[in-house]
Amino acid sequence: MRKIFITTLFSLMSLIAVGQTTGSIVGLLTDKEFNNEPLAFANVIIKGQNTGTTSDFDGLYALEDLPVGSYTIVYSFVGYETVEVDNIIVEEDKVTTVNVPMGASAATLEEVVITTTVRKESEVALLLEQKNAVTQKTAIGAQELSRKGVGDAATALSKVTGISKQEEGSGNIFVRGLGDRYNVTTLNGLPLPSDDPSRKNINLSIFSTNIVENIGIDKTFNPEQYADFAGANINIDSKNAMANGIISVSLDS
Repeated sequence: MRKIFITTLFSLMSLIAVGQTTGSIVGLLTDKEFNNEPLAFANVIIKGQNTGTTSDFDGLYALEDLPVGSYTIVYSFVGYETVEVDNIIVEEDKVTTVNVPMGASAATLEEVVITTTVRKESEVALLLEQKNAVTQKTAIGAQELSRKGVGDAATALSKVTGISKQEEGSGNIFVRGLGDRYNVTTLNGLPLPSDDPSRKNINLSIFSTNIVENIGIDKTFNPEQYADFAGANINIDSKNAMANGIISVSLDS
């Protein structure tokens, strides 16, 4: 009886020993984007289990005391593509080496278009534009016109250095001593026909400063301007229409 008990005990111990045979998985994680430098603190997780570890400063990792069998290991790190290695075999009392190079993930961003509108009514905005301009340019904005109490474009231009009105009450101007035939007038960059058959330019006094955002004076030649001037190209930029206008109507009986 005692002999049978001892034999049975040894058999059970052998089965337990066989059931607890283990092995290890070790390896090196490298960054293939930077000459295969060691990748520290990357995550190494056994898929389907809560078992895992992280790589050390040298990019080395170790999963020890794993039961014999086949495993799938997931390697991940922030900013890098996740790598999944299947069918890693762990054998009894053996070390399985799995080195994994990891590369940065390519994030695809949608195109973002930012649209803004530059308002050129203030003196600051116009001075910044003149500062960055590659040609000689002068401008007077609605803010300055309002402060000076100017009522029309002709009077507004007379406030600019080098420009004078032909005569008091006239809408015609002289630029650097050059009169009507040597100047060009445009509205928002487009040429304006004259309202007088005997003159080249339109009477500027018909443009109220209420509709003017700024008036620019170009005294130098450049590809953006028309070539038929010697004095200046005068461009009137109109104000944009308000998006939410208000109409007031009154009736009297």
